[in-house]
Amino acid sequence: MAEGSGRPVVVTLEGEKRNAFTYRLIEKLLGIECKDITVITNSGNVFSSGLDLSVFLQGRDAVLEYLFRIHRLVKKLLSCEGRLIAVVNGDVYGFGVEFLYFMDYVVAAKRDYKFSLQGVNLGVFPPYTAAVGRRLFAPAHLRVVLNREFTAEEAFHFGIVSQVGDLELKKLFSPPAYVAEVVSHRRWLVSFVDEAIPVFYKLAEVATREETVKRLREFFKKS
Repeated sequence: MAEGSGRPVVVTLEGEKRNAFTYRLIEKLLGIECKDITVITNSGNVFSSGLDLSVFLQGRDAVLEYLFRIHRLVKKLLSCEGRLIAVVNGDVYGFGVEFLYFMDYVVAAKRDYKFSLQGVNLGVFPPYTAAVGRRLFAPAHLRVVLNREFTAEEAFHFGIVSQVGDLELKKLFSPPAYVAEVVSHRRWLVSFVDEAIPVFYKLAEVATREETVKRLREFFKKS
């Protein structure tokens, strides 16, 4: 996790569907170099609405292709040389929450921002939480994450959020690269993140069932 002396590169999530992880956004994030400090933040009042749920109406093969593209992004984040920092300026849903698992440091500007994996209500469960949540959270915290929405303050206690308030880069440690590579938690995550792959197949099967498709169509009618 080598860090130079240059200014941080700021990447802003801004776009369609309340910053959902559309193919366009995925490609944008795949294109970042992340050799130094990269700050990922958002415009609007939602950090991200999560996965692009419209893909789940396109059939199992389309869902699998999409999920593996998401996984390519996750592997890219975990392999970044520089420090990855997320600055959350709004509510966070679904994969937007899971995306934060793969950051080095997460700042939520306000303690009352909403975090929610509510896609489970539609039949679209969070694949990384289902696959490796037991490695990331205490059982009591995992029960909350998978059963109700929670605030940024609660996310701080769960370890998803590192700090509530303003990002102050000068207060963060700046170890030499040969030390940072050893202590980075992303180095630990990459050793088991592929456990999510079998879950993708289960999600593609569950999320394209008739009942799930019906719930998704009703959701789109209301939104």
